[in-house]
Amino acid sequence: MKIAVLGEALIDFIAGDDGAYRPHLGGSPYNVSIGLARQRVDVSYLSSLSDDSFGDQLYQSLLSEGVNLPLQRRSLWPTSLALVTLNSEGHPSYRLYREGIADKDTSYEEIVDNLPADLRVFHTGSLAITPSQLPKIQSVFKLMRERGVLVSVDINIRIRASIDKQKYLEGVRSLLKSADIVKASDEDLLALGLSENAGRSAEMVYEEMGGGVLVLTEGDGGAVVYSDHGRVTQNSYRVPNVVDTVGAGDTFHSAFLACLLRNGELAKALEEIPVKSLGEALKYACAAAAINVSRAGCSPPTHEEVTEYIAAAED
Repeated sequence: MKIAVLGEALIDFIAGDDGAYRPHLGGSPYNVSIGLARQRVDVSYLSSLSDDSFGDQLYQSLLSEGVNLPLQRRSLWPTSLALVTLNSEGHPSYRLYREGIADKDTSYEEIVDNLPADLRVFHTGSLAITPSQLPKIQSVFKLMRERGVLVSVDINIRIRASIDKQKYLEGVRSLLKSADIVKASDEDLLALGLSENAGRSAEMVYEEMGGGVLVLTEGDGGAVVYSDHGRVTQNSYRVPNVVDTVGAGDTFHSAFLACLLRNGELAKALEEIPVKSLGEALKYACAAAAINVSRAGCSPPTHEEVTEYIAAAED
């Protein structure tokens, strides 16, 4: 079984201690693709990449990690950029440059033509679900439902990604009922404005989904998964030396999907996945995220690294 990923691959210019901005390959769907590949999942990245030098770097990095790139056309539009500043706790804030850029330059027809055979999960989210991209995404979700492919969404809200904040947030919520697996952070849910309590907001989102699996991440507070069989929680792993939290959520979600896929759970209907299996995937994902935050930037671990980390933590 395979996973296909659609969405931004961009360059994060991250401010250093000296105030200088240095380029890093990034973008949530790009990071998820890398994370899945390092977990030995057969993954295809479907968005177009620019023919500029940054696009070359993104293209080569995906290939070197073992990610399939079925769309051979390179966009004439430039690679998207993001300015990233880190606070004292290593949490990032973003200023995005998203007009006339390559990862938006992918048509519905190209997406459909490049879907791999034996596709089980289609993943997207983040900047791919902003208002300008929403009609295309809705059409893809409809097709996935017709084909029996699970739809995974990391809502990963970036308020500055759209001038019309209300339209953006309404668009995100409109996708919930079409998604099978949704990941949201407590910050994402706060941005939706449903409730000041993350747990209550998660319950409201799950109600709007109408079933499936919702994963709420709460940083140091761990994570919670909501399913038809109930809730399961997992504490975060203590990381004594956090470098930064860039890509922690992407690493978490790729590990969560990989664990379920590896254990054969995604071959079933979601309502058939037992709570115990979801809890195991949650624990695995929290461990992967802990490893990532101990490194600079987004650097998802391998399956071996995660299993060794969990074993060491339980000694």
